[in-house]
Amino acid sequence: MHLRDYQQLALENIRNSFRNGNKKVLLVSPTGSGKTVIAAAMIQQATEKLKKCLFVAHRRELVMQCSNKLHDFEVNHALLMAGKSGGYARTTIASVQTFNARKDNEYFMKPSADLIILDEAHRSVSKSFRDLVDEYPDAYVIGLTATPCRSDGKGLASMYDDLIECGSIRKLTDQGHLVPTRIVAPTMPDLEGIRIIGGDYEKGSLSERMNKPKLVGDLVTHWLKFAEGRPTVVFCTSIAHSRYVAQIFRRNGISAGHVDGDMPEIEREQVLNDLHTGEIKVLANCQVLTEGWDEPKVSCVILARPTKSYAMYLQMVGRSLRPFEGKKDTLVIDHSGCVYEHGFPEDTPEWILTDGKVIDSKKKEPQPIEKQPFTCIKCQAVYKPFKGAIECPECGFAPTAQEKMVLIKQGRLVELPKEKTTTNDKQNFYAQLVFHAKQKGYKEGWASWTFKEKYGHFPHSKRVHPMPIGEEVKGFLQHLRIKKAKSQGGAHVRRS
Repeated sequence: MHLRDYQQLALENIRNSFRNGNKKVLLVSPTGSGKTVIAAAMIQQATEKLKKCLFVAHRRELVMQCSNKLHDFEVNHALLMAGKSGGYARTTIASVQTFNARKDNEYFMKPSADLIILDEAHRSVSKSFRDLVDEYPDAYVIGLTATPCRSDGKGLASMYDDLIECGSIRKLTDQGHLVPTRIVAPTMPDLEGIRIIGGDYEKGSLSERMNKPKLVGDLVTHWLKFAEGRPTVVFCTSIAHSRYVAQIFRRNGISAGHVDGDMPEIEREQVLNDLHTGEIKVLANCQVLTEGWDEPKVSCVILARPTKSYAMYLQMVGRSLRPFEGKKDTLVIDHSGCVYEHGFPEDTPEWILTDGKVIDSKKKEPQPIEKQPFTCIKCQAVYKPFKGAIECPECGFAPTAQEKMVLIKQGRLVELPKEKTTTNDKQNFYAQLVFHAKQKGYKEGWASWTFKEKYGHFPHSKRVHPMPIGEEVKGFLQHLRIKKAKSQGGAHVRRS
């Protein structure tokens, strides 16, 4: 099988890293870039040199995906997973759960390994993967991932000696290896009061908040408006939420299915095949399709699951980035606020190997204006201003002075003068407060109370898209700080 240039370069860089004395190397490559192909090529080359290889994954689907790729490379291999005993071959593909369950059995024939490849390597710091790797102290290890950070945002330096990047979403899109992404954000969820546990929203409260008839109905409404006919995957907050989403789509005459991790394998595979064949157009899921699933036909992703995890956000969007015949782009319908939380998918950071937070800088450092997400008030497309121009690239709409919109001037956000305060002005003001609260890490109720301080009442609607703050908001916040300082007897006033 022919390798693309960036895949061949990745192999060479891994070999060089090993030659430089590193034993454990992390390969970072975007979802859809062919990480399993790279792994299969490396296994093929290793076995030709009479080396023994062990490929490890945490799900049956990933085991079988690697097996299929090795068949393409004509590499003989054994399978070690539930219902499969392994057997003799220079290469073994193993489920990490099955390996660890059997390794202490006196009759278990542990496969030999000079090279170990760990799929979805952001999971490899877990005890199950570490226990397996510890069985092979002399083996070289390669980890494969699109997102080199754990669900809590921390890095993987405790496991790996070196990190090698293999392209980026932007670069591979420009080269035609991934399809461009379009984003619309027609609604913004109200997440006020939901606790953060382990770096993400508490699942029970999140599901209760998102699994509402109005919100689920909005998913259908906006799919019909923006994506009708596109093979679509919906990411949901819980199994109940996923089932309900599929049900509401069907009630509206749209063929839809649901999958979750508790379904029997044969039933899950049937539903996935129904999406592949076109029997269903919309597939709702809960924490099943975020990793390792490959269906290039999918050209729309609905984000109905808010998340603080940057890695999860990229994994969800990444499900639809693979090219397919007739597929010009992928459409992301964001009902979760993820694009405002994490930015555009193609603006991935320069990954580093660390034990600390990998992407804290994305959250704490104000992003340049040209990288801030803007939502067109006419078509709901999310886009970035370009060199001060704010026209929507989708519909061409440009805000005017009469519409009292926030404009970009000299690299800063300013507000045009207003003759009177309109409802739209108030919503813009509140949207900027929400943006400021997110940047500062304030509690979500701060924006509402600050709005009330300005206008004497709470915002009529909290469903806004955050906007970078302009001079009017900055001035009002400074006024509040001065007011507070005076009330405290001249305390020091800090700038935002």
